[in-house]
Amino acid sequence: MNVFHDDGVSFFGDLTVYTRGFMQALLRNEPDVAMLPVEQQPPPQGREYIHSMMFWMAIGNHLVTIQSRSLTTRHLEQYLTWLLKERTNQIAPNGQVILTAKFDADEVGGELDDVKEIIVGGTGAVQAAPVRLGEEGLAQVREVDQHVDVDARRSWGERAINVLRAIMSNEADVQELLESIPEGADLDVSVHIGYKAKRRRVTRAPMQQALRNLPDGEITAVGRHGKISGNDIRLSYPVRVQCEGSLIDPTDARAKLRSAYNYFVENGKIEA
Repeated sequence: MNVFHDDGVSFFGDLTVYTRGFMQALLRNEPDVAMLPVEQQPPPQGREYIHSMMFWMAIGNHLVTIQSRSLTTRHLEQYLTWLLKERTNQIAPNGQVILTAKFDADEVGGELDDVKEIIVGGTGAVQAAPVRLGEEGLAQVREVDQHVDVDARRSWGERAINVLRAIMSNEADVQELLESIPEGADLDVSVHIGYKAKRRRVTRAPMQQALRNLPDGEITAVGRHGKISGNDIRLSYPVRVQCEGSLIDPTDARAKLRSAYNYFVENGKIEA
């Protein structure tokens, strides 16, 4: 956490991710050459290249965020848990910071208990499989998969392949399915999560919490009337944030997060 501001009512901060000594890849743009050289450039002395930034504001027991493409509430949970537990001993050794998503009753069509089923994903562009890999190639793919952190912000088309790997018998079946995708077609993969209970009333709170960190625009719900509600059933508030080049202006980000909180309170979405 680098930028922060405490006005006694709200606490505003950022989450900035960088790697010490990270080398930035550069393409040398030379005219009239067959191939453009690729090189790596270290950061200037005393500086580091930033991978990504996100901004957040805490007011009471509410937290509003401006997420980036690669930084989500999951990463903020991990950072705050580390900061408050390991670095400052503000929470118990077995404590955990969990940010619970707030569903929009207008999108759901009622309270969370009225939701029968939540659908994650849908149709997304998936690249056709390359030439079939041998056993050695498959072993290399599995090894890479074990070391890559599957980011929650990746497109559904990318993550749908991991869903297929989880439900199909082997990698060869997944590759065969991908090879069968016609040119110009998209693969439709979705996950349906819900409960079926005849006698006992089932609380939806664990389902809500489990889905809190999924990417924007990829969660829909089936309500008691059978209709699929909204494109994303979590609270959201569209704003234009001032930028300087590719960097968000922190002062404007703080103002926009506060305006989002005020909007939610004034419209009965949350309680102050």
